[in-house]
Amino acid sequence: MDLDYLNGKTFLVVDDDSFNIQLIKTMLEKFADVKVVSTDSGSEALTVLKVCGEYIDMVLLDLRMPEMEGEEVLAAIRNEMQSDIPVLIISVNGLEEQELRQKGADDFILKPFDLDDLKHKILKYLPKGK
Repeated sequence: MDLDYLNGKTFLVVDDDSFNIQLIKTMLEKFADVKVVSTDSGSEALTVLKVCGEYIDMVLLDLRMPEMEGEEVLAAIRNEMQSDIPVLIISVNGLEEQELRQKGADDFILKPFDLDDLKHKILKYLPKGK
């Protein structure tokens, strides 16, 4: 499948593990010429979204982070910022998936990361022509 239409899309990756950030960045760059903005902090992610959220096409958000949990970041994105940007939650298990979907998560990416799963989720929430 031709993914050139993703060229120029910007992804915000939020994870307290720098290895995971680099892994996701590498995977995203395999699809197309995308931009990846990353942070290891939920509060920094919210600042990025407040300052330049209109340029971010998708957020990949780790659920478990020390300073601010992914669930808190998700709540701020949906409730305080009133944003409908696609948010994919990154988690080691899907036990909270249904609850977090009700709180505004679009989908889940399970660790360890799978390239095909990531591609499928991106195509689902950033379809061609959008």
